[in-house]
Amino acid sequence: MQRHEFVNQRCVAVQRYLCRIAAHPTVSRSDDFHTFLTDPSGIPTSEGESPRFNPAITAASPTAVTTPTTPTKGGRDFFGMFKDLKQTVANGLMAVRPPPVEEETDAKFLFHKAKLEQLEQQLAATSQQAEAFAKAHEDFRTTTAHLGMTFVKLAKFEKDQSTCSSHRTRAVNINNFANAVVKVSRSQTKLDAEIVKHLDTIHKYLETMTSVHNAFTDRSNALLHIQSLSSDLFALHNRVAKLESVSSRGIDQERTRYQKVEELKETIRTSEDAKSHARKEYELIKENNMNEIKRFNKEIRQDLVEMMKGFVTSQVAQSDNIASIWAKLAEDTKGYADRSS
Repeated sequence: MQRHEFVNQRCVAVQRYLCRIAAHPTVSRSDDFHTFLTDPSGIPTSEGESPRFNPAITAASPTAVTTPTTPTKGGRDFFGMFKDLKQTVANGLMAVRPPPVEEETDAKFLFHKAKLEQLEQQLAATSQQAEAFAKAHEDFRTTTAHLGMTFVKLAKFEKDQSTCSSHRTRAVNINNFANAVVKVSRSQTKLDAEIVKHLDTIHKYLETMTSVHNAFTDRSNALLHIQSLSSDLFALHNRVAKLESVSSRGIDQERTRYQKVEELKETIRTSEDAKSHARKEYELIKENNMNEIKRFNKEIRQDLVEMMKGFVTSQVAQSDNIASIWAKLAEDTKGYADRSS
């Protein structure tokens, strides 16, 4: 390996290392690092050059000899690299804070969101209780129906085995009791259907909470999209600032740098338009969210009130019907009560 190739490789490695140091938020502000970049004394150059000396030292020393500073063919302008790094650090581009994080700041929305989360928990607990209540009524109806059919069989048995009028009378009374129990069972069947119908409102709104969560997720995603675009714009502006702060050494480099800057500025304009569009969509989502929350609160209040009214009304109606059935049976069998007294 030729000496100048070795020197060039080491220059590239040193440049990469210095760039990493300059990108560090703490080390880049170190006084020692600034001194290292800004003090030109003793900085080695490419092959064929002597170290660059401090002008003050050169003027003070009568024996100092000024040597050419133009790098030879195949070398690197190492001092120019330090100059660029110095300018970059001096401009503070490596320590710029990132853009602020986009957060949800709508206090009214956050209040409604917390209330809806509490409502979901209450609906879940009430839904379980409603299922247990409906199951208990179903079990009671099944037991009542089984009891009625048992008495029907008993009445038939008494009728078939009756040998006197008292046995036949008892069979008739047992049959009346069996019919009353069967009627109660049928009334309970209607009541169970009404219970399921009214309490199903709870399940319906519990399922609706999935749509509510989806709407909130869309809102969060829209906000994250704005944050992503802001981060992209921040990075693009940093790249433009870095390119504009670096001095070009030659017309070709200056032309290339100018083209890159213009391309980045065009990308910035496109990203700003996208961010503006995303912001409008986010504002539209916010408006729709509030409208839907108001509508949801109004509808669920009305539906729950109607549910309770319907539930109580059906309970009272079926209870009156069952009471009339038992009252008629008591009237038909009051002879047993008189006889026992």
